[in-house]
Amino acid sequence: MNARPRVRRSLVLGAITVAAGVGYARYRRRSASATTEPRVITERHASAFLVRRRVDESRLESVREAVSQTCDDDGPDQLLGLEGATTASLFLDTGGEEPELIWYVELPRSATVDWNDPKLRVEAAFPLEHEAIADEGDAVDHELLVHAVNPVRPRTATGEQDGPLVVAGPDIGVDVELVQMRLEPGVPERFADWFAGVSRRVESGELDLGPIERWSAEMLDAENMYTESILLERRPDGYVLCGYMETEKMERVYDAYYDTWNPVARGSEVVLGRVLEDPGQLLDYPLETDVEPLAHAVDPDRPRRPEEC
Repeated sequence: MNARPRVRRSLVLGAITVAAGVGYARYRRRSASATTEPRVITERHASAFLVRRRVDESRLESVREAVSQTCDDDGPDQLLGLEGATTASLFLDTGGEEPELIWYVELPRSATVDWNDPKLRVEAAFPLEHEAIADEGDAVDHELLVHAVNPVRPRTATGEQDGPLVVAGPDIGVDVELVQMRLEPGVPERFADWFAGVSRRVESGELDLGPIERWSAEMLDAENMYTESILLERRPDGYVLCGYMETEKMERVYDAYYDTWNPVARGSEVVLGRVLEDPGQLLDYPLETDVEPLAHAVDPDRPRRPEEC
């Protein structure tokens, strides 16, 4: 193993570290003040959701085939699932007591602003029906902490200019990952609750991230990260951070993270080892995960900049 371990950066944990170490209030400004429009789409402009469904362990191959067939027959709309959805991925998680399908979907705030209960509406739109898939998922309280979009992200599922809008199977083309990281109980969980409150204020426009937003944008560019979301799941047995990543090459993400003194990157290195129950889930490359990407879809006009949301 490399003597200088490569460390995966997390926007949320980097933001927390900078806030705690430098004086969080110094970098928060009222939205009514003379600030410039953010360079990147954040949780203020778009949201992301995770929906889980249990799967019969004896029928996994049949479910994989159904996913491939759906993508072949229906284009991106079936996997996107909802009018206005811009990015979606379907994963199979075999690491728990029962296998689960996990659907990630991204929607601009403009698409959900009039919905009474966005979470329920998204859950009802799960994109795949199969006799091996449970009709309803277990109730898990989840909340978006951080969302970030590269302003030059591709508008195809493979990253190629003229590539398809939906792909399925082991060779998706871009690297799409969902990493699930259990928090240590106690103070780290209270820290996550506190940051969730901060994220809600950012989403509402009450708080401005200031230089943290700029540093995060610089990391997106250096890593060539297309889309990144961090969601907090409050489960009966503890808190879990779920990190969604869509990027050109995951190896480049690690290289860019390690070779910079960007405050978001360096701060997160400290925090990751202290709040995660198993820091090796992110501290080591390549990622070792039981979550398998099955399909990935994008809207041909998915937003790249805040004004497009």
